[in-house]
Amino acid sequence: MRRSRWWGRVTFALCAYAAVYALTAVLRWGPDPLRLALVVALVLALVELLVSSIDAAGPSWRVDPVGATGQSGRDAQFSTYLRVVEAHLTTAHPDPALRDRLGTLADRRLVQHHGVRRADERARPLLGPDLLRDLEGPPRRMSLADIDRHLTRIEEL
Repeated sequence: MRRSRWWGRVTFALCAYAAVYALTAVLRWGPDPLRLALVVALVLALVELLVSSIDAAGPSWRVDPVGATGQSGRDAQFSTYLRVVEAHLTTAHPDPALRDRLGTLADRRLVQHHGVRRADERARPLLGPDLLRDLEGPPRRMSLADIDRHLTRIEEL
């Protein structure tokens, strides 16, 4: 603690002692100077202890941002797509989750750039036979190369 802070506390303690002594003298309570000094020192020490503990453990206004699930730098949607692809590649029987996700992406892209949906006949030549086979047929195991080719085709729409 700095020396100037100590001098301020000593000055405050002396002023508090003088004020309490003067009050007890005016009220004619017959103050004992030594006992009164000990009581004032005890009360000031307790107040200092209370103020120090409150100041040190004050509330923290810092808010920790909520991060995305998964590895750092990945958002939740990317993590979801990654889990779908990993599940497709590792399960014994392929489920329709990956096929449905690819269909949703193709629909969004077709609507954004061409104003049609997958069900429209004008969308069939845009999608191509390989992508149409995997989107419309029963779920089948696709390799990473197939998935990459389909995503590239959807991006080019």
